[in-house]
Amino acid sequence: MAVFSKIKGNYKKNFPLSKFTWFQTGGKAEFFYMPNHIEDLKSFLKKVKKIPIHIIGGGSNVLVRDGGVSGFVIKLGRGFDFIKLEDEYILCGASVKNINLSKTLAKNNIKGYEFLSTIPGTVGGCIFMNAGCFGNEIKNFIKSIIVINRNAKILELNKKSISFSYRSSGIKKNYFIIGAKLKLIPGQASVAKKKIKQLIAIRKKTQPIKSLTGGSTFLNPKTKKAWELIKKAGCEKFKVGDAEVSSKHNNFLINKGKASSSDLEMLGNKIKKKVFQKFGIKLNWEIKIIGSKK
Repeated sequence: MAVFSKIKGNYKKNFPLSKFTWFQTGGKAEFFYMPNHIEDLKSFLKKVKKIPIHIIGGGSNVLVRDGGVSGFVIKLGRGFDFIKLEDEYILCGASVKNINLSKTLAKNNIKGYEFLSTIPGTVGGCIFMNAGCFGNEIKNFIKSIIVINRNAKILELNKKSISFSYRSSGIKKNYFIIGAKLKLIPGQASVAKKKIKQLIAIRKKTQPIKSLTGGSTFLNPKTKKAWELIKKAGCEKFKVGDAEVSSKHNNFLINKGKASSSDLEMLGNKIKKKVFQKFGIKLNWEIKIIGSKK
């Protein structure tokens, strides 16, 4: 497309998205764009006002369907990967990896963010989904979120204006997270580092971190744990093609190597059906599914 010839950043057609997802499955993006700086992104958005856009972070909690994604898929580049310690808050870019944020803050005597060391992906995706674990959620540390809209206007949303809920930020569809201001909570580096090691050790014991997985598959219903429902419904050994339920944690689906996105989605739907038949409880996907089927 000639209109993009002068836009800075990495721009490609028919780009295989399996390179950027933890499942390593799925089709191609019709157009793929990686802006390295905010000015690149602003220039880009001014030229694509009517073209569908999806933003992916670390690719850890997303399933790209085999038919690929029409329009643009954006992955924020190096200019959005920064952590700045200000006097009263932490300024963080959306493409910072959660584990890097956790370890950097611990090293600088800031506590509270240790749990992020066990959440795959980036800060932008973490905020968008209000990710959490070990009794904490990212919403507890937000002062404000910095977004850019489809008209390339940058906005700062204070926490009171954000409708955080379980695994959701309520961010508007055409708002894209580019950064955040986070609470600065003084602590001790040695204590925070020790806690990070402990939490990572727990994650290694309880989750299939060496497998091709998209992380937690289904949201927990209000009074139940998804993994317990899956196990009690007899789904723990379910398979579709090369996709299967993790024996280490039943709320994780695994690509054994040759699974398609269709296999994984079919497996998830098979589990949902069985759990509903057994308990009358509807499981909802936590993994974000994008694109079209073949």
